[in-house]
Amino acid sequence: MKIIFIALTLALIAAYAPAPVMASEPQITVYAKNFAFTPGTITLKVHQRAKLVFVSKQGTHGITIPDIGLNNIVNIGNKPTSVEVTPQRTGSFIARCAVYCGIGHGTMLLKVNVIK
Repeated sequence: MKIIFIALTLALIAAYAPAPVMASEPQITVYAKNFAFTPGTITLKVHQRAKLVFVSKQGTHGITIPDIGLNNIVNIGNKPTSVEVTPQRTGSFIARCAVYCGIGHGTMLLKVNVIK
């Protein structure tokens, strides 16, 4: 009888205990439009994998950020494009649109801060 009581008690504890919190990678969505990224600045943590989701609200754009490990051009269209990055060093980095999008193309910047 004691064994059944203990088993039932443990089952109740397990059923009502809070689920363990799983560490998940941060996800940041960046929107592109002529001639800006929104938000204009993102912050990542060094040695922590992050998912970047790029979506264009206007036109076709691209981005490459070699300083954080995003070495290939990500084509940004109207469907979300996700990439995972793991920055290896701290600092502030500037990314530019990698696909010519018009006269304001040269001013289309995304600042990436990588912190500890």
